[in-house]
Amino acid sequence: MKRLIYQTALFAYVNAICFRNFRPTCTKISEQYNRNILYNSENPYVSHDRLQRLLVLEEKWNRYLQKHYGCLIHRRKCSSKKRTYLLIDDTVIAKPYSKELDLLSWIFSPSDKQYLYGINVVFVLWTDGNTRFPIGFRIWYKEGTKTKIDLAMELLKDAKEIYKITPSFVLMDSFYPAAKLLKLIRKFSWHWIAKIKSNRLIDGIQVEEFFDYRYGNHIGKLSEHIRALVVKDNDNYWATSDLSLQSADVKHYYRYRQLIEEFFKILKSELRLEGCSARESIAQINHIYFVLIAFCQLELFRVNRKIETIYKIRSVFFDCIIPKTFHWNLQIMSFA
Repeated sequence: MKRLIYQTALFAYVNAICFRNFRPTCTKISEQYNRNILYNSENPYVSHDRLQRLLVLEEKWNRYLQKHYGCLIHRRKCSSKKRTYLLIDDTVIAKPYSKELDLLSWIFSPSDKQYLYGINVVFVLWTDGNTRFPIGFRIWYKEGTKTKIDLAMELLKDAKEIYKITPSFVLMDSFYPAAKLLKLIRKFSWHWIAKIKSNRLIDGIQVEEFFDYRYGNHIGKLSEHIRALVVKDNDNYWATSDLSLQSADVKHYYRYRQLIEEFFKILKSELRLEGCSARESIAQINHIYFVLIAFCQLELFRVNRKIETIYKIRSVFFDCIIPKTFHWNLQIMSFA
């Protein structure tokens, strides 16, 4: 695909997702993007076929994200006192009517509390509590050789080797704190905080039986001699590798893990992560990347304009003409 065709098709796809709320089919995107446009060499027509070719284009979109939006991370390096976090979690992209994709399987979704037929995707998200940036994702295949733990470890390696990140903590729910993942985090000289299940062993005893009171903490050893501070709050248990923390600190920092749940909500409800109807696996994967590019576009605009939420941006963008590039020089009174 020629460079101009590639660029204009990408602008059309991503900007249509950002400025409109419809199922992102190539026909609808072409129709919305080409509305109210004067066609010339600078603003060429973007057809349905051009968008379809973009969807099946084999391109290193992860490098595109790094090059164009890595600034969301690096702009914060000047604030050395600011705590940063890496959040690990997975989500199911529901595809109830798709039958031909090899990416699909029945997956239990804890947030939906039911089994969903779809694509199970593991994400790692960087945040400083305000700004967010997706380090990357991996698709988990039910019949594959890699577990979701293995995929999370690959993403953490990318965070260290590609983005040179040194987070204050890696946060995860009770599914992810496997011994090999915790050891990798400590190998990187990072700290972790995780929620743990009540039957997790500490000093050879299940944590629910270890504590006699509703609240408490204890420094002991998890499986494979991993030293950790374990905190109890009623029926909830957390563990961390930072033995200097107080119980209140552990619970406070762990609350930042909720940001990845909000991230999933934005991808699905605002940017139509589940809306791609393509039958090719590469098209589904590319659609995920394009949604992440759209998220980063909105996040960069939000941070630069000091706007509280992406939801507020979207409510105003619905009344705007879709831009023809990623340079959104928008003067909108609602943001003032």
